[in-house]
Amino acid sequence: MLRKNRFKKQVFDDIKIEREVDMRKRIHSIYNKSEEDFSDLKEYNAYLEYIENLIFNLANGIDVEKTEEEITKYENEHKIEILERAMRESEKDADITKYQEATERLRQEKLKIQRQMELEDMEFQQQQKQELMERLSSSDANAEDILKEQRSQQAKRISLRKKQLQQISNQLDQQFASVSGLAKNGKDKADKTPFTPFQGDRDLQKRYSFLGASADAVKDSHDAYYDPYVNKLAKNREYLGSGWRIELVLERALDEAFMGLNCFIEKEKQFDVTTV
Repeated sequence: MLRKNRFKKQVFDDIKIEREVDMRKRIHSIYNKSEEDFSDLKEYNAYLEYIENLIFNLANGIDVEKTEEEITKYENEHKIEILERAMRESEKDADITKYQEATERLRQEKLKIQRQMELEDMEFQQQQKQELMERLSSSDANAEDILKEQRSQQAKRISLRKKQLQQISNQLDQQFASVSGLAKNGKDKADKTPFTPFQGDRDLQKRYSFLGASADAVKDSHDAYYDPYVNKLAKNREYLGSGWRIELVLERALDEAFMGLNCFIEKEKQFDVTTV
């Protein structure tokens, strides 16, 4: 049975190139890791080389059956990871598309304002010409002085209009930056937030390594902190029954110790707390 979705319009004259392009799309949809998934560039390059070897084997008929088995095995073992990465890339592509659309709207808005100002300037020039003709015909003043005065007014207006256009352009840029949702802008905004313990005590990236201590910890233990009073409470059923845990006590003490390390008072005073 022939399926309609198996057919496609041929793009390249050479059918071999057409097949290789389709093959590459299929392989890259399975082996879809990006550079950010690797700890260093060397590992990422090795991954790309491995993919190219798979494509080369399939395109040139080298160990096709073995290569297909290898691909199928990898796909079956990493289905969830492949899907997650595909969704991640789709979100990135969607963000890029939205950004490009917003950028184009911004450009069109600037052009619209510029054209409107140009039309207003043309009308003003026509009006100035009419006024000049009337003044030259009715005024007793020197014609050179009248022309000089009008040129001065025109120069001032041109300078003023340029400033107005620049101000409008800057305002549009600021509005665009505030609603574009870029990661960079979000980071800048977060950096300007005054220090608060409600931000610090919910920091997922701890600045310390917590080993903890069990209720059976002994004084000479090298891999756990021993406190006579706290460790005694860790054996008390009344405390344990209420949900008290020694790990929480030690972790809270460490949180309080590390929480203010990156808090510089003089810098914090510069921020307006009322805007948070």
